[in-house]
Amino acid sequence: MRRSAVLSAVAAALAVPLAAPAADASAGTQVTEVVCQDLSAFPEYIRHIFLSPDTPTAVEDFDEHPESLSCYEWSGSAPATVSYSISYVMNGTDHPDGATGILTMGHGFGWSPVMPGYVYRASFTLVP
Repeated sequence: MRRSAVLSAVAAALAVPLAAPAADASAGTQVTEVVCQDLSAFPEYIRHIFLSPDTPTAVEDFDEHPESLSCYEWSGSAPATVSYSISYVMNGTDHPDGATGILTMGHGFGWSPVMPGYVYRASFTLVP
C-alpha cells in the first residue's frame, strides 16, 4: 500500500507547476533541470539540479534522511536523457545499493531509503 501512495505522490508532483530555472547559463546552452524532493507526509525540501553540456554530471547528498525521495526531469527544461545512481554514505565511505536507472522527460523515480542514519547520495549524468 505504501508503494501505491508513493507512486500517486510522484504522479501528483509531476503535475505541480514549478518556477522556471534560474538564468545561470548562456542563452545558447541547453540546461536540463532535475528536481528532487522529499515526498514524505511532512516534506522538508525541494532541490533543483542543473545539467548542461558544460557540466554534464552532478552529485547531490541528501542528509535530511528523506522517507521518500522523488527525482524527475522538469518539463520546462531542455529535454535530455539523464542516468542516475543512488548510494548510502557513512563515515565518508560510499556504499552503492544498486539503485540505478534513466530519467527522461516526464519520467522519474520514487525511492524509499531503508538505511536510517545514512546520507543518501544521488549522482546524475547527461547521456549523450
